[in-house]
Amino acid sequence: MTERGEIYNHNGKATAASFESRDLAQRFATAIGEFNWQTDYLKFCELLELEPSDYAYEQYQYFQQLAESLTRFNAESLAKMIDAGLGRK
Repeated sequence: MTERGEIYNHNGKATAASFESRDLAQRFATAIGEFNWQTDYLKFCELLELEPSDYAYEQYQYFQQLAESLTRFNAESLAKMIDAGLGRK
């Protein structure tokens, strides 16, 4: 599905993001945020089958940065990046 949305951005122009990408972006950002909220280092290691170590802790910190960074973009912006990365624009 590559239909374009009728949602408008800050300058009043219709967004160019596809519904599919917007849904994917929203679901991904929400899921990562929820997992970040509900997990700790040991649960993170367990899920990814990592032994607690310096490497695992570094990966956990990267995950936390990812979760925080995703909050800096709305679903529309993320969807546009997804579409661009997939060559849809």
